[in-house]
Amino acid sequence: MTTLGDGGGPSATSVYSGVRSSVSGASDVPGGAHKHISPHIGQIDSGEKMDADRMDEKRKEHMAYEYLCHLEEAKQWIEACIEDELPTTTELEEALRNGVILCRLGHFYAPEILPLRKIYDRDQAKYHAKGLHFKHTDNFNWWLRTLEHVGLPKIFYPITTDLYDRKNMPRVIYCIHAVSLYLHKLGKAPLIEDLLGTATFTEEEISAMKLALEKYGINLPSFGKIGGILANELSVDEAAVHAAVMAINEVLEKEDSSETLKALRNPAACLVDVLVENAPRYQGTLLKEKRDKSAKAGAQNGDVDDSQRDVYEYMLTRDEIQRGVTEVNSTVRAEIAEEKFCNAIGEVNQAIVGGDLQQLLYSLQSEDTRLKAINPDNVQWYMDVLSKAIKDKAEMGGDSLLTRDEIQDIINIANDIAEHTRLGILF
Repeated sequence: MTTLGDGGGPSATSVYSGVRSSVSGASDVPGGAHKHISPHIGQIDSGEKMDADRMDEKRKEHMAYEYLCHLEEAKQWIEACIEDELPTTTELEEALRNGVILCRLGHFYAPEILPLRKIYDRDQAKYHAKGLHFKHTDNFNWWLRTLEHVGLPKIFYPITTDLYDRKNMPRVIYCIHAVSLYLHKLGKAPLIEDLLGTATFTEEEISAMKLALEKYGINLPSFGKIGGILANELSVDEAAVHAAVMAINEVLEKEDSSETLKALRNPAACLVDVLVENAPRYQGTLLKEKRDKSAKAGAQNGDVDDSQRDVYEYMLTRDEIQRGVTEVNSTVRAEIAEEKFCNAIGEVNQAIVGGDLQQLLYSLQSEDTRLKAINPDNVQWYMDVLSKAIKDKAEMGGDSLLTRDEIQDIINIANDIAEHTRLGILF
């Protein structure tokens, strides 16, 4: 048994390459041949008596299930980053070996280091025609450069044979998880999902993965400890943080949102959730806060020279900058939600005026309307009562369009009318 870091053990080639993933959806094999396994696979019932061999088998099954979950988590996260669909969970390891997917991921968070033209066999035509070529290892090396560029601690890095020779693919997946958490903390990537306990796989998939892990001859890394390792490896350099925060304060005065964004996303500033699309709002909000703070400090200290004051009396601190970023994000999210809400209610009114039953049901069921208790069987009742309400409002003058609360009240009334009618109860 070798350890995770030494890359030992034989290559686990195509032990399960043909097995189809079923993280979601139902089995298509009659008779339960692809029975879905509970997320609690491998856990031992306290009332179940087992010998040592069976307990060890259960442990291995749970380990296989856990690793499959981490594969699916990595798959979904990469798909969200590169906006493309990847092979199934059980095919992911093999699909990563030529490095193309990893390079596309690297391009997502470090395009200045890894432009797409640098990727060898980007369309994978050579790989599909003739399999792996040694030049595919160039892709792996480019990906490592992107990890170095963003500052991921090298304790997480795999080596070439881990990937190319498939000596230690769990180490590669572990690194993907580490960079996902690290990039999320920098505000450069979405958060990777935790699927442990919710994802399901077939007996065949778990058995095949158990065999593959045995062939690797390694101990699985502790995915749950990535956050703690990152915290230890990235001890905060107060001088670096101070310098980064001062740079942000200085660049704010240039009123160039693109330059401000670069300063905010400097890893040394230790800021999170800095979003590209919100850069102009960060610029305006933070500059106003900085100038308000400076003006307040000037009023309080009178003629005291700046050199005799604490710089953070008139400059924004890291916490103040982070608070400003978070508030902008929250405001933008609320504005987007409100815009969707208004558009959705408008679509409901349009469907009513147009007398379009199908469009009315579709618009009523939209989550953006925030409407409840929509029963498709009652759509004709909704149309009748809503149409009458619009006509009544029009006759009274003013805006004839219905508000969300008015629509919800009418939905509730229509549901009651429909139910009483079906039961033959008269009002």
